[in-house]
Amino acid sequence: MADFIIFLMGIVDKLGYLGVFASTALEYACFPVSSEILLPFIGCSVYNGSMELIQAVLAATFGAVAGCTLCFYIGRIGKRFIERLSGKYGAVKGGLDTACEKFDRYGDFSVFLLRLFPIARTYISFPAGMSKMSYARFIGYTAAGSFVWNSVLISAGYILGEYWSNVSEFMFEHKSAFNIVIAVVICLLVANIIRDRKKKKREAR
Repeated sequence: MADFIIFLMGIVDKLGYLGVFASTALEYACFPVSSEILLPFIGCSVYNGSMELIQAVLAATFGAVAGCTLCFYIGRIGKRFIERLSGKYGAVKGGLDTACEKFDRYGDFSVFLLRLFPIARTYISFPAGMSKMSYARFIGYTAAGSFVWNSVLISAGYILGEYWSNVSEFMFEHKSAFNIVIAVVICLLVANIIRDRKKKKREAR
């Protein structure tokens, strides 16, 4: 997987925004790509002046919509294929089982919610497709959740900037620990957003 990520980093370097779109589309389409490494690298490219921050985040979000759309329609028309694939590969089964469980519990909103967490975030498109969820609703939640995720990780890469070489080495060697850190940060952000919305509602009353 590391070699494939490095290959995608090269695409981003050569193609700029188109490379961002293509690489993130592959990641969101469940190819073996770690967005926790890829997206901060994009942020580092922004820091180095290769791209602009907002445009990079938008390119990544459009890529997310493209990759998730593919998985959504595979889920809609290829349920047996997905079940066969999950039975063959343990990692796929784990991610898909978690996504299906969350979708059953939270419904359509889980498409937004799970975009903010590692692993299951790329698999949630399948149960959404299998459930015959409205595509327009699916894309709305996907774009919103992916925009938050992409913004946080690309901005993190931009902020780290000159320290990228040291940070990337840590991420490659300690990916699980880095995932936990990202999940905690995302949880705090989501909790803060929910708290602010509740506060505004109380004040409006």
